[in-house]
Amino acid sequence: MEKEKITFEQFCDPEYRRKQQMQLKSEAVWVVFHELDGLLNVSKFAKRYFNKTQSWFAQKLSGMTVCNKKRAFTPDEYSAISASLRDIAKRLNDYADEIDKAKNE
Repeated sequence: MEKEKITFEQFCDPEYRRKQQMQLKSEAVWVVFHELDGLLNVSKFAKRYFNKTQSWFAQKLSGMTVCNKKRAFTPDEYSAISASLRDIAKRLNDYADEIDKAKNE
């Protein structure tokens, strides 16, 4: 499969690059966690949703090679990541609703 040729202007355009990255699961997950950096504790995310360490998650997120094997998420792990983010979104919405319902001092 031949890669699409892009112009220098496209390469320098963050919006264009993000759109391209969001077409592959491995890159889309990387973009999401890069954009959530500081808002989401990856160590706690890995432990809570995968019962794994931050190192395990980071190796797969970055596509690192460990013991001569390239680390990557499986299709089931990609689904679990999506479900986990939906769970976090639901919890945040529920918290916001609780705050809205609470009385002012």
